[in-house]
Amino acid sequence: MTATKAIAIRHRQGHSSRTGGWLPSDPRVHIQWTRELIKELRAQGSRPASDRAKSIQALDLLVKSNARLRMLAAAMLDEVPHKEPYLTDPTGTREIWDYEELLDAMDLIVKSKAPQWSLAESKGGLIGFPFNAILDWPMSTASGYAFFLEPEVNEKLKAILNTWRDNILMTAKSLYVVTTGRDGWLSEAALEAIEDTTNIEGAQQHLTFQQLFQCDPEKDPAHWGFTSWDDFFVRRFRNMDAVRPVFAPADPKWIVNSCESKPFARQMKIKEYDSFWLKGQPYSVAEMLGGDVPEYTAKFVGGTVYQAFLSATSYHRWNSPVSGDVVYARVIDGTYFSEPTITGFGSLYGRDTAGPDRAQGYICHVATRAVLIIDTKDPIVGLVAAVYVGMADVSTCEISEKFRGALPIAVEKGEEVGMFHHGGSTHCLLFEKSVKLAWVSESSPEIAEGNLPVRSALAYAYASD
Repeated sequence: MTATKAIAIRHRQGHSSRTGGWLPSDPRVHIQWTRELIKELRAQGSRPASDRAKSIQALDLLVKSNARLRMLAAAMLDEVPHKEPYLTDPTGTREIWDYEELLDAMDLIVKSKAPQWSLAESKGGLIGFPFNAILDWPMSTASGYAFFLEPEVNEKLKAILNTWRDNILMTAKSLYVVTTGRDGWLSEAALEAIEDTTNIEGAQQHLTFQQLFQCDPEKDPAHWGFTSWDDFFVRRFRNMDAVRPVFAPADPKWIVNSCESKPFARQMKIKEYDSFWLKGQPYSVAEMLGGDVPEYTAKFVGGTVYQAFLSATSYHRWNSPVSGDVVYARVIDGTYFSEPTITGFGSLYGRDTAGPDRAQGYICHVATRAVLIIDTKDPIVGLVAAVYVGMADVSTCEISEKFRGALPIAVEKGEEVGMFHHGGSTHCLLFEKSVKLAWVSESSPEIAEGNLPVRSALAYAYASD
């Protein structure tokens, strides 16, 4: 095989009409989940605002001390269309149209809800993002677009998501969803989905969840050794080198896949600044990298961006696409529930029901993200930037401790460099203008049917004639 020949890597993954499977493929499941949450909330009766989590009280104080934010918070609920399916269900149950009730719903999630697997009408549908579920409609309005871009609002949302993390997701309180019960992440249906996502088509053996990942169902039949929802979600492969070997570890020209992910987009001749919020979502290098590293930004202007997303059932740790020295590593605070107006209710074609997911090009510029820049020391490959983007409820992008200290520091191709907590989102790789790339066939967003395995072949860099 020649170095530039495309390599086919087939990987099974279930179909989902909402990119990544973070919200159900059937929107009725999402609507029903939200209504069940509101039913539970209303059954508790009214409670004083002082009973809410301190982080939610802080958001409320911010909103009510700023007339513009208070107006936007009320308007983003008022602007949800007064028609089905947004108005009522057949029994007359209303959706969340009240700001105070929205805060109460957030409080209920922070104190008691973990991301849950569920089945509906014999089809897999899951609510991976509880906050995104209750904000799905207001964030699609014009006022929601403005509200969720506000830096002060996002600062408070970060604190709320951190409260949720500390109270529920990283504690045993979240284990009620990590069980073998019908709606548990260790249920037969959930394990089948994870196995189908993880097993490589054409492999000699179809591996079970127990064979693929570190777990102990014999010693702990209830939770299989997982100590929390987050512990389950950042699970490790049982034998990483066996199930996800590093492709061509000694050849610096080969770039490997950095995340277990499905191709989303590939763009060439990217600009320093571009209109990433418009249709097509062209990439804007300076804003992707945070705007404060002009010496690196200039290297990628005119270059190539490859983007791929992580599904709800995927492996969520990041691995270096190349060997070299990490010369820059930073987590950039950003938005959590922002989507562009082109996917909202004000769009020419109406609201895109998969807007939060299909806006992945957009969120690479505004959402909370981790940026690593690696100097390969190879004259053909040059610098490679990796951008790992948190989406919605995913509030933590964690860079591995090794790369949070003094830089530069050496990294090996395929070495773990960080992880998403509480789920995953999307990631990008950026290449310099001078780099020519021959991509493996399955990396094409137009034909990709599922995930590319992490650490597998992605592209080969070669010198132009």
